[in-house]
This record gives sequence, structure tokens and C-alpha cells, in this order.
Amino acid sequence: MSAPVLELRGVHAGYGRTTVLRELDLSVAPGEVLALVGPNGAGKTTLLRMASGLLKPQLGTVHVAGADATRQAPFRRAKGGLCLVPEGRGVFADLTVRENLRLQVPPWAESEDVTRALEAFPILGERLDQRAGSMSGGQQQMLALARCWLAKPACVLLDEVSMGLAPRVVDDIFAALKGLAAEGVALLLVEQYVDRALELADRVQLLERGRTTFAGPADQLDRDAVLRGYLGADVSHPSPQPTT
Repeated sequence: MSAPVLELRGVHAGYGRTTVLRELDLSVAPGEVLALVGPNGAGKTTLLRMASGLLKPQLGTVHVAGADATRQAPFRRAKGGLCLVPEGRGVFADLTVRENLRLQVPPWAESEDVTRALEAFPILGERLDQRAGSMSGGQQQMLALARCWLAKPACVLLDEVSMGLAPRVVDDIFAALKGLAAEGVALLLVEQYVDRALELADRVQLLERGRTTFAGPADQLDRDAVLRGYLGADVSHPSPQPTT
């Protein structure tokens, strides 16, 4: 396997005096999809925030592309190849799709060409002059995800990208992410629909109270145990939602 794009070693992290993550190790290699699963409060979002530089670890180190990035600011880690897509649709509602796309191209990119994002989500190409806030929720999420192609990252951190979306839109988004991984981009995925995440993932890491309780190939995880014991319900098939 190639050297990790992102590696966490012995990380402890939290907020104030509260420690959320404990003795946590994690790595993801180029083109690999690592699904991070566990119940609410397990520390999944905290891990993504810490990996991206928004939260400093209390102990341990963060390595990006083999270099120690523990003390680096978020924009330095982004320039080094990390791309965080947080929960929620982070678009500028009053700007057009075209303007949003241009703003997502980082200053260190060699080109402002947005073709790759439009190839991943063709619907955006049909709405370049439309205000982002007037689009459906699913289209706004696609626009938010466009940065995964425009920033040319080595590793993308994804936090609940399917939240509140209709199943057919989720299908389109996961197909695009699968294509991104096939291009050699590493994906660290936090996802509410465990079965969908495991279908895409090469490996899975299970968190409970901030500690890793399982790490290995996705096909070796007891999915039923996760759904019953960790999430308390069958979330493998989302309930019907309004088309967005």
C-alpha cells in the first residue's frame, strides 16, 4: 500500500477540559476510502475538525503527505492536500453557481477551470447563472462538494454529505465520490447511512466514546451489530424523503 496521505498518531483531542478522542490512530492512503462510523457523540466530527486543523490535538501528531502538520493552520493543511466538506451546505446563497465555483478554486491552483466539477455534477453546468440559494437542497450539496474536484486535493474529509437528501440524489453523490477515489484521491467518510458508507469503503474504523473499537476491511465488520448496538436502529435504508 502507498504511504498514507493522512495519518493520526496517538491523538487525544477535545474541547476545553473535555477529552473526546483518546489514543486514536488513523491512516488513509491515496485512492482509499475509509469510513468512520459510530454512534452520535463518538467523536467522528471532532476527528475531522482536528484532522483539518480547526481543532488542535491535546496529545499526538497529525501527518499530511508524510510531513508533520500538527502545528499547521487549516489553510496550510489545505494547501498540503486536505479538503474538508463539513456538515451542511456551505454555499453562498446570493451568488450564482458560476460565482460559487470560482470562489472554490484555491489561490494556489494552477487554473480556474471548473470543468472537472461540472463533469462530476452535470446539473451545475445547466444552472451556472442561477442563484445558489434558489436551487434544491441536493443541488446545493453538489455545489458544496464541487470543491473536492476544484481544489485538486490528495485527501477529502466528508461529514454527513447525504444529510436530508432524497435517495436518488444520494446515489448521484456517492457515484461521484467513487469516481473521485478511482482518480487516486483518499476519502475519509463520516456518513449516517452505514450500509451506503460500507458499500463505498475499502476499510472501516469504528469509534465508541472516542476510542477505536474496530479497524479493518469493510467486509469484516458486523453491520447488524453496528446498526443495533451502536446506532439503535436500522439506518441502512433511509426513510423516504421529499425529492430535493
